[in-house]
Amino acid sequence: MISLKERIQIRLKVNALTINKKYDEAIRVFQKALHGDKSYLWYELFIGDLFRYYKNDEKTAFLWYSSCYQKGEKVFNTTPYTPLRYLLKRLSEIEYNQGNYENAVKYYEEFILFRPSNFHEGDFLRYSDSLMQIGKKEKAIEVLLLGKKFSKSRDIRRKLNELNDSTEKVLSISKSRNGYERIPVKTRIIKPGEDVPSIVDELTKKIRKPMDIITVASCVVAVAEQRMKTIDVLHASKIATFLSSFVHNDDFDFGGNAPLCNPMSMQMAIDESGLTRIVFAAVFGGVISKLFKGSGMFYRMAGEQAALIDDMPGAISPFDYSIILGPKDSDETSAQIKNKTLCDAAIIDANDLNIAWVVGSSNHSLDESIKGAMDDNPAGNGDQQTPIIILRPA
Repeated sequence: MISLKERIQIRLKVNALTINKKYDEAIRVFQKALHGDKSYLWYELFIGDLFRYYKNDEKTAFLWYSSCYQKGEKVFNTTPYTPLRYLLKRLSEIEYNQGNYENAVKYYEEFILFRPSNFHEGDFLRYSDSLMQIGKKEKAIEVLLLGKKFSKSRDIRRKLNELNDSTEKVLSISKSRNGYERIPVKTRIIKPGEDVPSIVDELTKKIRKPMDIITVASCVVAVAEQRMKTIDVLHASKIATFLSSFVHNDDFDFGGNAPLCNPMSMQMAIDESGLTRIVFAAVFGGVISKLFKGSGMFYRMAGEQAALIDDMPGAISPFDYSIILGPKDSDETSAQIKNKTLCDAAIIDANDLNIAWVVGSSNHSLDESIKGAMDDNPAGNGDQQTPIIILRPA
């Protein structure tokens, strides 16, 4: 069995190799590790992800995912701490992409049962379409109704109307808000070690205008800055496990929990903000939050980095088995984007509770205007892959 210390060294080596685009070497490192610890099935998932997301070899990735799924079938549980939900996400997508709809339905049926937080808009749509392809329209409608209940997705509502021959109006996301037109910019998956300002410059070159403000989702910047830890190197101390129990547990279907309910996320908050501050926030902020539900006092006391932590498996694949911190210096990144594009820029953390936080900005006098333009969370950091939004004065 490989120790945690050895896993950390393996992960550091693989990270360095992938950043330098030495993907075959990275795969060999994981294969060697798997040979030394055949019971640690995460390595098969990691190898599959290197093939799929880095080498664009979906066929070989599928073989690794299938092997991992079969070996772990009797030992996996439905928590985020075993590979199951991540495997089901990938297996169902690939079977759908290959037109193997009956197989896709098999994986989606298992995937949706535990109503996981990584079952996103695209999963509802692909699952329902797979059902339609094999002649199960009523079941397809049931899936879309469930998606409508737990997602704000307009595409789910449109598809549901189509299947029901309904004329119910689906309100499109407003193209303008708070005096700004919002222009989403599609991206590929941005990987660790990449230069976000250069990517933003390249992708917006033909779109942007001099008075625009370019916003980027904070989690994407954090991933590029390697501000994350994967499941194989995560470990929670006893104090982190204890303190996480003070964070309000609001577990809900298809949405998961508050990040710091997870002891490993709490450990990362301790590492970032310091034990004293986190203890104070957990004890006193936790008590206040229980007295005044929804106050968010813990996160106010714990500080910016604790508030920015994204828990597993909320991120887009292949970063969904990672806990992601906030970016290092969002003001500096915003300034770099402005230097390249000549447009003001901001790093944004927004959610579906109509809260937008300007984490960093090249011009803080614009912060309130940006918040007002982004508070309905128009960016798509998941299936949509539109983490860049250009704000243009209307």
